[in-house]
Amino acid sequence: MTVGTGPLRSRGTARFGTFDAERFWRPPSLARLPSLAGAEAHTVVGGLDEVLAAACRPQDLLVTRNTLAPAQLEALGAAGLTFQSVAAGPAAADDTGATVEEAISGDLALCHALASAADIQPYAVLPATAQLLRQLPGTAGALPPLSVVQQVNGKVWSSELAARLELPGAGTVVRSSAELAVAGQELQGTVLVKDPYGVAGRGTVEVAGPGALRRLVRRLQAQEDEGLRTELVVQRRYERALDFSAHLEVRRDGTWSLRGLQGMTNGGYRHAVSHPVPPDLPAELDRRGYRAVLEKVARALAAAGYFGPAGIDSMLLADGGWLPVLEINARMSMGLLTLELDERARTHGLRAHLWQQDMFVDHGADVTSLLSALRTEGLLYGGDARPGVLPLSGGSLCAPRGRLVCAAFCAPDDFPALRGRTESCAAAAGIRTTRAEVRTG
Repeated sequence: MTVGTGPLRSRGTARFGTFDAERFWRPPSLARLPSLAGAEAHTVVGGLDEVLAAACRPQDLLVTRNTLAPAQLEALGAAGLTFQSVAAGPAAADDTGATVEEAISGDLALCHALASAADIQPYAVLPATAQLLRQLPGTAGALPPLSVVQQVNGKVWSSELAARLELPGAGTVVRSSAELAVAGQELQGTVLVKDPYGVAGRGTVEVAGPGALRRLVRRLQAQEDEGLRTELVVQRRYERALDFSAHLEVRRDGTWSLRGLQGMTNGGYRHAVSHPVPPDLPAELDRRGYRAVLEKVARALAAAGYFGPAGIDSMLLADGGWLPVLEINARMSMGLLTLELDERARTHGLRAHLWQQDMFVDHGADVTSLLSALRTEGLLYGGDARPGVLPLSGGSLCAPRGRLVCAAFCAPDDFPALRGRTESCAAAAGIRTTRAEVRTG
């Protein structure tokens, strides 16, 4: 059932999407690496679509899985994020693979609103997204083909592109357990073995020695004996100095533009914080020829048939080297959403930061109680030049464990203290961090 704030409008962009897109792109025929996904992962991810509010403008329609809390809509509006909010309806408790796209497909009013929207911008193009568009008249060609999206989002494609462009740090693609054994022996030190569609730390395994390599090879060999196939990327583990990403918009005619750069801090191999890059980074990247690399990547994406947003993950190394193309995310991303917020913050002399953190959530605590506590402490951002924070995804704050996704608007040097005050305030409201704080810069 559609739940909204009034008659559906369609004058702007229709935004929706299912996060954790990579699991829908991954072929079921691939052997799996060891993974430690929490039991609550699907519940948490199902609420992350509310973060798309960061990109919304007043005439946009945001379709989320669940209804946004009235207190959250009020806080977003006070911060300058206004849009029409509509819920597609919750998934069945036993249907963890359901997408918001499937829910939209079963709602004639939502389908009509999307069909008449000026533009359609999903978080990512999934099989269910392609199916939805086939139901909507006049949307043919609005999004790139699913097969292209699956191809360019795979780490195999980006690794082979980096190798073809002779860029430093390109991974080695292996297509059998035997090839993995050889590649692992050839690389010195600890190596990373990556699933082509691994994300958020799942699907990346550190192999620190011959024994670990043999165990992993045996695990994959057993799956190959059962009829699965191996396809992995092997890469030396590098000591990083700075993670950052470039965010491109590739257009249908093959032209492209650079939306901006974002710094990243990762917890393990999962995104933890997006933040402004150091002021001297653009000049350093110009010296290294980064713009020319981005040009080649954009051309390769366009030649493959892709258009839309693309984030290029890159890294400066502790030894002075760099990895200009670590992987490519041909979809919306936390970094791009942070850029959207940063464009707003700059008009008030502030910068935007965005962090996500797993939390213990007491029964009875939710985004409404968190917003009340932040407002009482004077921490809630109000859309002007006064620094503050803004929770973006109430649907992911579910007892007993959830995830806080929060934007901070402040000077870069003030972010750690503002984050610390926010976490203390959240703890008093019954929402406490589950792990030690990750370095934020």
